[in-house]
Amino acid sequence: MKIYQPLILGILGAVVLSSCVVRDTRRGVTVAAVGSYDTLPRSNRSPYYYYGNRYYYGGNWEPGRYYNEGRYHSGRYNQGGNYYYGGRYSAGRRHR
Repeated sequence: MKIYQPLILGILGAVVLSSCVVRDTRRGVTVAAVGSYDTLPRSNRSPYYYYGNRYYYGGNWEPGRYYNEGRYHSGRYNQGGNYYYGGRYSAGRRHR
């Protein structure tokens, strides 16, 4: 089992990090892009999550029914191990 442990940990690490990878088609390179904006750029067409007057990008939207702080939510946003509930997810349309 000890022989397989580094392999399994490597695969799990790759799966977790792949959720943060964005392909930059203009340059043909892959970069890790996770963060937030105070104001959403006009040219934005990428998925984002609007919560607490900020726009988060590079995380994962997880649809489902989740209970958090006394309320049920129809989904949650995971970014870097932090979960956000109650905001709005957009698959790439500008927030209005």
